[in-house]
Amino acid sequence: MNNDETTVAPFPTAATVPFPFDSPYEVQLELMDAILVSLRQCRTNARDSNENKIDGTNNSSGSGRNEKTRRRRRRAPIIMLESPTGTGKSMSLACASMAWLRHCEQADVDDLINAKSLTKDATNDAGDAGITSPQGNKEGTSAKPLAEKRKVYDWIETWQPPGEQTKLPPPLPASKSTPSSSSTSCTNNVQPTATSTTPQVKIANFALQNRQALNTELQSIRSRLDRLLNIALTAATASSNNNHTSTNTRNEQMARNLQKEQERTLRENLVRSGVSSAIAKHRKRKRNRNVHSVSSSLKQRKKSYCDSVYGVNIQTRSNEDEFLVDEYHSDGGDGKRHADDLSTDSDDDDDRMGLNNHIDKQSKQQQSLSARALLEGSNLDGSGYQHDAEKNAMMRKWDKDDKNSNDISKMNSTDINKVISVGGVTPGAGVRKIIYAARTHSQLSQFIGELRRTKWGKDVKVVALGSRSLLCCNDGVMYQSKTNKKNSRRCEADITELCLDMQKKKSNNSNNGETKNNGQKTKTNGCPYLVSRDAISTLAMHSMVRPSDIEDMASLGKASHACSYYASREALAAAEVVVLPYNTLLSPQARQSVGLSIANALVVIDEAHNIPETLRALSSCKLSMQVAEAALAQLLAYTRKYSERLAGRNLFYLGQIRKILMAMIKFLKRGSSQDDDGRLGTNNNSVQRKEMIAAVDLMFSLKLDNINLFSILRYLKKSRLSQKLLGFVNHTAAATTTDNVPNEPAPQRLEFMSKHVSSMSIFETFLEKLSGTSREGKIIIEWPSEETSTTGNISPTLRFVQIHSASQLDNVVEEAHAVILAGGTLRPFSHVSAELFGDDVDVMRAASEAEGQLTRKFDMLPSSTSNKLLRPPSSMTQITPSLTTFTCGHVIPPNNVLTSCLSFGPTSIKLDFRHSSRSSNQMIDELGRTIMNMCNVVPSGFVVFLPSYKYESQVFQRWRSTGMLSQIDRLKPIHREPKNSRDVEDALARYSSEVSSPSKKGALLFSVMGGKMSEGINFANEMARCVLVAGLPFPDITDPVLKEKMESLDKDFRQRGTGINGQDYYQNLCMRTVNQSVGRAIRHSNDYAAIVLCDYRYSSEMRIWNALPQWLRRGSGATRCEDASFGKVMKNVRSFFAQDRK
Repeated sequence: MNNDETTVAPFPTAATVPFPFDSPYEVQLELMDAILVSLRQCRTNARDSNENKIDGTNNSSGSGRNEKTRRRRRRAPIIMLESPTGTGKSMSLACASMAWLRHCEQADVDDLINAKSLTKDATNDAGDAGITSPQGNKEGTSAKPLAEKRKVYDWIETWQPPGEQTKLPPPLPASKSTPSSSSTSCTNNVQPTATSTTPQVKIANFALQNRQALNTELQSIRSRLDRLLNIALTAATASSNNNHTSTNTRNEQMARNLQKEQERTLRENLVRSGVSSAIAKHRKRKRNRNVHSVSSSLKQRKKSYCDSVYGVNIQTRSNEDEFLVDEYHSDGGDGKRHADDLSTDSDDDDDRMGLNNHIDKQSKQQQSLSARALLEGSNLDGSGYQHDAEKNAMMRKWDKDDKNSNDISKMNSTDINKVISVGGVTPGAGVRKIIYAARTHSQLSQFIGELRRTKWGKDVKVVALGSRSLLCCNDGVMYQSKTNKKNSRRCEADITELCLDMQKKKSNNSNNGETKNNGQKTKTNGCPYLVSRDAISTLAMHSMVRPSDIEDMASLGKASHACSYYASREALAAAEVVVLPYNTLLSPQARQSVGLSIANALVVIDEAHNIPETLRALSSCKLSMQVAEAALAQLLAYTRKYSERLAGRNLFYLGQIRKILMAMIKFLKRGSSQDDDGRLGTNNNSVQRKEMIAAVDLMFSLKLDNINLFSILRYLKKSRLSQKLLGFVNHTAAATTTDNVPNEPAPQRLEFMSKHVSSMSIFETFLEKLSGTSREGKIIIEWPSEETSTTGNISPTLRFVQIHSASQLDNVVEEAHAVILAGGTLRPFSHVSAELFGDDVDVMRAASEAEGQLTRKFDMLPSSTSNKLLRPPSSMTQITPSLTTFTCGHVIPPNNVLTSCLSFGPTSIKLDFRHSSRSSNQMIDELGRTIMNMCNVVPSGFVVFLPSYKYESQVFQRWRSTGMLSQIDRLKPIHREPKNSRDVEDALARYSSEVSSPSKKGALLFSVMGGKMSEGINFANEMARCVLVAGLPFPDITDPVLKEKMESLDKDFRQRGTGINGQDYYQNLCMRTVNQSVGRAIRHSNDYAAIVLCDYRYSSEMRIWNALPQWLRRGSGATRCEDASFGKVMKNVRSFFAQDRK
């Protein structure tokens, strides 16, 4: 494809990417270069691989199995970026990724149009060149296997809930599909050529037309918003000029705040108007459908009467009259309409399907597509029916239920390969995307804020995905009491349960949630924010007018009285940037539930050091005795009802499943009642007994070692047994049974089980874990003690814990175009690689080589910066086909940070915060005296990080009893990190207010390393002029899961010679938490802070000192000093803050 290089714009570089600032940091440009060079190499390799595959399809030596292996092992390149906090990492990521996306938008279309003629055998995957395979047969080829050809469109059915799939009509003949060559104004640089009749060109033009229509509609809304905003700001400025009371600086700040508030208000007004209009059109169409239904009924009755009277079938009527009546009243092409399928907003929708002039019809379609059609993924990627974009939108039902949502990932691979899509995305997934994931929503909002500041900030289409607890607008669902919202907020599980209950109640009634009772209309319990699909689509459209975060999305939904949760999902196909939490990205089931495809997307994972722990949490699961009993009850009820209708093979597998369930229930009951032995626990009845064994050992203990779990899992998946059993047993059956016995005592508190999730599906998930290897995870058997079992708070449980998570990220790596792992504490790269890519030899080898070079050239240089020749490089990059690594220093000058190791307290007591000695009164009192002395010399904000919440409680309890707490509070008002995540923002606001108070005393904040304020929180400027870290937060070495993980790493390290051993892993977990806490203080190049490491091990153990980041070890020429006395440290801190930095 070298001939095509001239038609594609040059690949962006750091020098050509428009940056919002005139003078970016040097490390920002180097980071963007590392990203773009790696992405350019990735795209080049993908295109070359695709070209070779097309050219050499028939020349392969017939090794089909090897070809499948190569396709299966296709993995996206990994880009690991370590950039300290405060170096502009988020802005660099935003600019580089957006430049890549804009380049790909045109390059994908060019690659599709300029693709070579594909052979019949080249119907596999097309990687990044934007070609999946030819759609259908060549022109002129006989359409003999029409049923087989229909499978080209089978992917549309995957958008519909299971059990509710409608039979699709066959595709229209090629002669009836209108070429889109007339819309050259929408195709940018694409020019009509002699090959304009090829399917690729038709698909490209169809996608470009729909994308242009979407952009035109969004630009129209933006223009209205800008016009209204200018009018409002002009009036506000004129009003403020009459009040000559503010300074210029204050006026500028007030103007920015006013503009932000005015824009939010105007957006709410516009979306409210749009949603109201959509609801009105929906009601009008519904009335027309009702008229059509009545008319059809009367006509049928009249026809039946004539047949009975005259004994003949009246067919002599004018067929033309019948056609006109049907077309006038019909909302669909076939005269049939499901109750769920809402028609479009177009005024010409009623007669669209009956027109024979397809050119005129397409012209009207382009002029006024509905919001639903504009957001339809099959229109935007070109993979849908090309004759009518509205029909594509109506083909996909709107599924409100999470468990039956659009599962685009379950398409048959053969069917996928028969459909072409622009950019090589999953058919129906829409445009190519940037997927940005972070741990907290504050980090997601920060990235969206950086996007707004870029060149593309006003027109980039952004969607923020969140849970119902963040996006639900219905106060009746969110809160138990509307008068006391703060203390009556429901948890996520309860909110989801209520939401699904309300939708089912509404779907079981007619008239939009209204029923007739004695001739009067009474409202049902349906959610008022789910009035119509058109309202949701309109809200989704308005949410992409400006980059909107979670708070913006929720406020728009509240203002328009439409559901922002489902609107965010509706906008997914059209979104260019999707921001979402870790759990949604890393879980294939979660991606399926929201309809998100990451095929050929650029996946950016920020603060990626959290990924291994998140993957372990997602991969772990449990099966309690209560759930097992419910699954068995469902199975028995199903078998009793259908035993006579089931085939012998089905009965055999059902019997096998029943045998496994009964064995597990019997095992858990026997274990909870048997006497304690040395293997299970202790004799203390208040302690829960645990045992960790391998899955194979559990199967032997259950005497199920002769059962083939793989065949049972295949049966469960193909038969969809868990979905069939969902309606048989109510999880509240025990409570209703008890209600019939008035004298029976109150039942024990049961484990929460959703009515919308089958217990059999939980059992199926647990069986999948049992079929894995012992290296992947272990089974922990938990039996409650006698005391807890009598209260009913804990049920005997089988819990699977993930040990080796190296393969858990494969579902992302094998689909994405590239995966960027970014963070401020990613090093050592060999640690991250061992946890996430331990089975990939190429990645492991590249990570070890990169870490070795960094150790020799970047870390081990002399700490003194007096000699410029010895100063370390600003960054180092290593690029290989499988892995790119980048690391850089900080942007602050060395004299803006003071690093001090404190080994002794004010009374010369050695500061030893090991677990065995840190809880002593002597050590706690010495820590208090140290903090009191530091408060006398530290200005403004002072942040103290403690090892754990438990230790923080011990410290405060001791200081409160000795009166030391009140003494510290007089020097600086004390604030504590809240244990509830919802209270973090309020706590930070109170702390910030104290720091900036006119008294200039500042404030003191106690936080916990690894807690809610140790990551993702911005303590810039006066918020943290000093950070004191007390101790080292090593994890509990007695934890059996941690011990198993360390043993597994030791074994892999001995066998492969790459990666890390268990001891290094244990230390890295601790030091990564320390480095995250320390990084809260320095947020920009002019910031400054003192870092005090309060434990003798920081100065006495070289391995701990070397684990600190390079910029911190070189702070103010800091050196490792074994006699780090209190007096010396206090002198250095006092001198540091005495410097004039104005």
